[in-house]
Parts: sequence; C-alpha cells; structure tokens
Amino acid sequence: MAGEKIILIGYRCTGKTVIGKELARALALPFFDTDELVERRAGKSIGEIVGEEGWPVFRRWEKEVILSLGREGRCVVATGGGAILDAENAFFLKKQGKLIWLYAPMEIIVERLKKDTKSKTKRPFLGEIHDLTEETRKAMTEREPIYRSLADFSLDTSLRDVRGCVETILASLREREEINGGKHHR
Repeated sequence: MAGEKIILIGYRCTGKTVIGKELARALALPFFDTDELVERRAGKSIGEIVGEEGWPVFRRWEKEVILSLGREGRCVVATGGGAILDAENAFFLKKQGKLIWLYAPMEIIVERLKKDTKSKTKRPFLGEIHDLTEETRKAMTEREPIYRSLADFSLDTSLRDVRGCVETILASLREREEINGGKHHR
C-alpha cells in the first residue's frame, strides 16, 4: 500500500467527505475532495456549473481534477458520486490506489439528502427526474454495479458512526497490507 492513494467512491451522502477527512487525519495524509477541487477551479458551486453549463461541463472539470491528483503522493481522495461513470476516470482511479466503496440503503441516502443543507448547491438533480427518491433509485441502480466492480473493499456507512467507519477501513487496510505484503501466515 506504500505510495497508493486511498480513494473513496460511492453515491451521494454515503459519507465520502466526512469519513475521508477523518481517515486522512488518522493516517496523517493529505485529503482531497474532487467536488471541492472542481468548485475551487471553476470559481462557482457545482449547482451553478450544472445550471449554467450542464453536466457535461462539470464532468470535464471533474476529469481534469481527477487526472491532476496523479501528481499527488499518498493521500485520501473523496470522489464525486458519478466520477466512476467515465471509464477513463475509473481506470485512472483504479490504477492510483485502493478504491473503497461507501454505501448505504437508498432510504437512508434519501433522508440524508433531505437533511443536508448543501444539497441544493452541491447536489443538483442529475437529469430529467426531479423526484429525489426516484432519481436516487435510478442512479443507484445504474451505478452500483460499477462501484462493486471497482471496489477493493466496501462498507455500509449506515451501520456505524464516522469513527466506526474509519476504524473498519483502517483494519481492512492493515489486513490487506499484511496479506499483500507477504506478512500473512496461515
């Protein structure tokens, strides 16, 4: 795992940013959130980018940010929920490190989205469906097989608090390091 990035993937409101920050702190590594990096580079919120220029423009910004992270050393990265829809992004991320899929049941994600005050500016509707539950169901159905196929490890974030999620991820990373590093003995 030396030199590899720890990359969190998953749908909206599964905890990628909050867990990523705590994981980075626990590992004393830099933390990057691709959505925040896009907003910083564009000088506007995701909602403004999508509202003014559309999702394809946001996705171009996202790809640029993801590729720029290749210059970073070992770090923790929280990706946008749809970053993996682009095959080049998915390939690049997989090559860069360990992908951890954070997920939760749809009902919990919808509740988190409703409670999140940043949802309007950071999480605009994805397309023609403007019903939160229906949009979430459709997007999760489309994305889950991709998340599953890319993930080195997955974690249901509805079963633990942030600290519990971080501890579970750290234990998994340690276990995988021992197995992959030849330290694991049967």
